[in-house]
Amino acid sequence: DIRQLREEAAFTPSQAKFRVYIIDETHMLSTAAFNALLKILEEPPEHVIFILATTEVHKVPATILSRCQRFDFKRIKPEVIRDHLLDVAQQEGILLEEDAALLIARLADGGMRDALSLLDVCRSTAAHVSSEVVTQAAGLAMQDCLFDIASAVLEQQLAKMLEVMETMHQASIDFEKMCVQLISHYRGLMMAKALKNPEDVVPNLPQDMERLKAQAAAYPMPQIVYCLTVLQ
Repeated sequence: DIRQLREEAAFTPSQAKFRVYIIDETHMLSTAAFNALLKILEEPPEHVIFILATTEVHKVPATILSRCQRFDFKRIKPEVIRDHLLDVAQQEGILLEEDAALLIARLADGGMRDALSLLDVCRSTAAHVSSEVVTQAAGLAMQDCLFDIASAVLEQQLAKMLEVMETMHQASIDFEKMCVQLISHYRGLMMAKALKNPEDVVPNLPQDMERLKAQAAAYPMPQIVYCLTVLQ
């Protein structure tokens, strides 16, 4: 549709000062579409602004990039997402616990849109959004299970690990998400083992942070690194 877009762009806006075109997933454009877009980017009308959004900028031709201002967006810190979620919850009349907001922020992995979407899902599930509600809505493993699995690995107790896995299976835990959580857990162990103040880089809840430090103290660093490598 780039050719049609190019024709429409020639007309001045009827209300605002600019015509703004947001092209999402720009890297998915075909070669012909890029060539058509390049023609208007070379001499754009004064009333037109193009915003090209992509997560794979290396796939965008250099001829396009050279005619754009580039802005790289980074992941938002969990604390910032948590505070914004609490603010949104207050405005919308949602009962959201601070621990639940932080858990949602951690699951969003730096994306505010994903965090707000998960909050919507939790709100549709329960009127009072707690950590337990978030865990169930996202199909996550309970934090206790992650600690139990890590302890079983440390103690080389296969039977204990299988019991935990069966408990999670009965609770309909998403095992793919559980693996992602387990990677995050071992990463937290590594940080707690190596750093004096892991709270600055590991977004765990306060009560979980103390357990994480205690477990990290019992874990040899080579074993943590090995488990993390295997899981990844």
